Formats: sequence, C-alpha cells, structure tokens
Amino acid sequence: MNRIIAVAGGIIVAAGLTVAAFAHEGHEHKESKEGKDVTMQGELIDAACFVTSDGDAKGKDHAECAQKCMASGIPAAILPQGSKDGDALLYLLTNPQVLAPYAAQTIKVEGTQYDDKHAIDVKKLYVKDGDTWKEVQLKDEHHDMAIGGSDAKEKGEHAEHDHAGHDHAGH
Repeated sequence: MNRIIAVAGGIIVAAGLTVAAFAHEGHEHKESKEGKDVTMQGELIDAACFVTSDGDAKGKDHAECAQKCMASGIPAAILPQGSKDGDALLYLLTNPQVLAPYAAQTIKVEGTQYDDKHAIDVKKLYVKDGDTWKEVQLKDEHHDMAIGGSDAKEKGEHAEHDHAGHDHAGH
C-alpha cells in the first residue's frame, strides 16, 4: 500500500512540475508602463561595494576594486552626475563584465528608467574619452535580442525584435 501511495505521489509531483514548466513557455511578460526614456551622465560604479560602504566606494580610489567586482559579475550602476546621495543610485540592466574596464569613469546611458526599481534598462552606453564619447558594445542576451544578435539570427528568433514590447519566452 505504501508503495502505491509513493508511486502515485511521484506521478502527481512530476505532473505538477511538467505543467509548471509548460506554463512559462510562450508566456509574455508584461512591459512596465512606468518607465521613461532617459539620457543620463554619471559615474560607473559597482553596486555591491557602493551599497555596502554607505556610498563611500566610488571614484578613482575605488576604480581597481570596482573593475574586479564588475568583471566577476557584480552588478554595475550609475551614480548620476551631481548626486552625493546613495539613494540616487540606478542599477544598469546589462552585462557588467563588459563595463568593468570603465569603472569609476564618466558614462552616458540611454535607456528606460524605472524609478520605483532604481534601474535603467540600458539601450546604449558611452564612456567619456577626452572630449568625445565612445560607445561600449553591450554583450548580453537581452541586448542581443534587441539588435538581432548572432545567436538569435542563427536560431531564427527575434530577428526583428522590438525592445519596447518584447516577450521573454526565449529566456
């Protein structure tokens, strides 16, 4: 009798997991209506050190540590120009590893800002190089889909991806 109950329980659990897996497939995530397009300048920082140091971990003195942190995958953020308060910190929704060499430098970000989430969905990012701006190539799945990246093209997916109303079914 115990064996029958164990087998039946296993079947029920397996069926539940299968349904849950298929429920997300093809599911579209609702795009927030709260975002606003922005272009903002500020300092590129690693979020972990900045947050845990009460905002002291920034500037040229912290550049080497910030580079290591971002290179290891610690989230990157921007401290908007003129901000002294850590509450102004905005997380950059992109791959921090490609940004690591530019830690503590002045950056310009174009994207959609979500105030309630303290985040910017980065569309383009530039680093100040003297009097000019140099664009940094964002290398992450989210932005590859937005521009029809090589993996997406090979799979025939998201070739004409509209960033404003995208779904994450392929994630």
